[in-house]
Amino acid sequence: MKMVSAIIHRRCTKSRAPHAKLENYGAVSELTCGGGAPYGDVPAVYSSTIYMHCLASPRPLWHAKPADVCAGTAPDIQFDLAPAAAEPHTWELQPWSTIGNLVGANWQLSLAASPPGYEAVLRLYTRRQDDEMIVLFGQNAARIVVRWRSCEEECEQFQRELSSWLLGTVLGYAMSLRGLPTLHGSVVEIDGRAVALLGASGAGKSTLAGALVAAGHAMLADDHLVAKRMDMLPEHGGWYALPGPPRLRLWPASMTVCDGPAKPISTWTDGDGKLHVEPAVAAYCSDPQPLAAIYILLPREPGRREAAIEELAPAAALHALMQQRFGTVGYEPTYTAASLAALAELAQQTPVRLLHRPDGLETMSSVVAAVQGNLDRDGK
Repeated sequence: MKMVSAIIHRRCTKSRAPHAKLENYGAVSELTCGGGAPYGDVPAVYSSTIYMHCLASPRPLWHAKPADVCAGTAPDIQFDLAPAAAEPHTWELQPWSTIGNLVGANWQLSLAASPPGYEAVLRLYTRRQDDEMIVLFGQNAARIVVRWRSCEEECEQFQRELSSWLLGTVLGYAMSLRGLPTLHGSVVEIDGRAVALLGASGAGKSTLAGALVAAGHAMLADDHLVAKRMDMLPEHGGWYALPGPPRLRLWPASMTVCDGPAKPISTWTDGDGKLHVEPAVAAYCSDPQPLAAIYILLPREPGRREAAIEELAPAAALHALMQQRFGTVGYEPTYTAASLAALAELAQQTPVRLLHRPDGLETMSSVVAAVQGNLDRDGK
């Protein structure tokens, strides 16, 4: 990664969809929106930086800020984006073995791996109602080919949803393939330290992150905690949390906890009804921060009156982190062992704590106070 050596640790607070059925692929010229040029027919290359990786894309990505530091250098990750064509991409014709498959009432997500020696190593297929998408990851995720079969009436909304998918799920797999511990969670910068909030889907990670931002702290990442050892500065050596896209994904009811002095730059609603909130510039941290603590959000307890925090021993912490991995299947032969080794080191060097919480948004201020007080005691 080109940017690691160029980043100097800084405090940030208050400064500043899917593989279509091959036989039904339509021609690219048929998949246009509003009578405009077909998707993918964009000669320009847009550069941005997410998780300290230089991304190159044939179209701008929502919530991905332009990155001058990437200018004139080869990207870490090159996106190849286009609608499905009549002829499949050559990577689709490789031999593939399914390693994971989830099916719902109107959706499907499956993963497949290729044998060693092929250009592409992982295939992600998703279907949601009539929309399908295939994502093909090259070696080390240096190139990511995305093909879709969908046409929304409003092109801007489609571009937003596509960008959200690329910067969320797709980059989650990419970071895992690049050997970086990637966990389900949100990350907030508090007094020059990264604080990760992990938990199951629906646990309230983004909601708590939004409440912490409203309390005066800075957003570092939503969707994933991507951690990396960064020892180029001895005084700040150890595990760092890398900055993700500047956005929070919240249910509308949770927006009440985000009221603060720094108003969001923009919001929009995705197909699931979630709001994508871009925080104010002063409420977003774009630099990696030393990872101070990881809090695992347990299910809310209606009978509980106040928040409580329980520290885990390293062995229990490792078990808890393994449950929060973004990828739980082996993408390649060495993935499981390498993932276990990295998380074991992370559990040894970073406090991992269980966060017990009362139920109800009205209790959020007490949960924020509990986390802040716990971190304050660490600093003493």
